[in-house]
Amino acid sequence: MPEVNPSKHPRIQKVLIVGPNGNIGRHLIPALLGLGYEVRALKYRSDVEPRPGLEVVEGHTLDEASLGRAMRGVDAVCHLIRATGPGDSDRERWFNCCVRGAVNLLEAARASSLKRYIAGSADNVFGHVTMRHDGPINENHPKRFADGYYGLFKIVEEQLCRQYWLGWQVPIVITRFPWVWTAAQTSSAAGSLDRENRKIRQKMDIDGKPLVRHDAFIDDIVRGILLSIEHDVAVGHDFNFAGPAPYSSARLCRILQDRFDWPIEPQPTGYHSWTLDDSKARSMLGYRPRVDVMDWLEAQLAHEEPGREPSE
Repeated sequence: MPEVNPSKHPRIQKVLIVGPNGNIGRHLIPALLGLGYEVRALKYRSDVEPRPGLEVVEGHTLDEASLGRAMRGVDAVCHLIRATGPGDSDRERWFNCCVRGAVNLLEAARASSLKRYIAGSADNVFGHVTMRHDGPINENHPKRFADGYYGLFKIVEEQLCRQYWLGWQVPIVITRFPWVWTAAQTSSAAGSLDRENRKIRQKMDIDGKPLVRHDAFIDDIVRGILLSIEHDVAVGHDFNFAGPAPYSSARLCRILQDRFDWPIEPQPTGYHSWTLDDSKARSMLGYRPRVDVMDWLEAQLAHEEPGREPSE
C-alpha cells in the first residue's frame, strides 16, 4: 500500500482514550479531534487539558462501574496506559495495570458494540535489550520475558487481547511501540546527556560496540494509531510502529558533542542492539514514518542559545 494520510473512519464517531495524560495519549487527543472524531478521556489521577470537543469522565480500569459508564456510546477505545496501577509491590502494580485493568476494559468492550479496540503495547514483549535477536524484529518474533514485570505482563496483555478477538470478536488491534521521543526528551537525549557532570554518556552494547536502537518520534506513533483506527483490515492484527531507521549511540553522541563540546564517556551496558521491522504496518496500513529522531534532535538543539543547557 502506498503512503496514506490518516482520515476519519466513516462509521466511528466517538473514541475513548484510556491514559489521556501519557506521552501518547496527550498527543493523540488533538490529532483525533482534528480529524473530526469526538473524544472522551478517562481521567484517573491528574486533570486532562480541556479542549473543544473533548469530554472528560472520571474513573479507572480497576473500577468496572466507571468503565461501563465511560464506554457508553463510544465506537472505539484506545488503551494507552503505560504506568503502574495501585499496589504494594512492582508485581502487583504492573499486574493491575497490564492484566487486571486490561481484562476489565476488554470485558466492557465485549459488552459494547465497539468497532475498534486499540491496545497500546511495547517492544519490551520481545525481550529486545536483554536477549539477542537475529535481524530486525518483526511481529512473528517470539515473545520472551526479559526485563521484569512490565515486559512479562505486557506479553500476557497481548495474549488476552488476541483471545478476546478470537473468542468474542472484540475488534482488537495491537499497536506496538518502541521508545517514543517527544519534546520532553530533548533535555536528557534518552539518558545520554549528563548535565550535572557536563559529560555525554555513550551507551555500549553487550559486545562493546555502540548501542544501536530503533526509536520513533511521537508524530509517527500517532499516525500509526490513526491508521489502525481508520482501516478495518487492521482488526485482529498486531503491528510494530518504528521510526524511519535505527541509530547508534555514536551518532547520538556526535550530535550532542557538536552542540555542547562536552567529553564523551563510554558507558558499558548489558544490552543488545536491536532494530524493528515495521513492514507489516507499511504494507497493510500505508504507514510511512517521517521523522528521523536524530535529525529532529539536531534541529531541536540548534535552536538552543549557545552556552545554554537544553531546556526542561
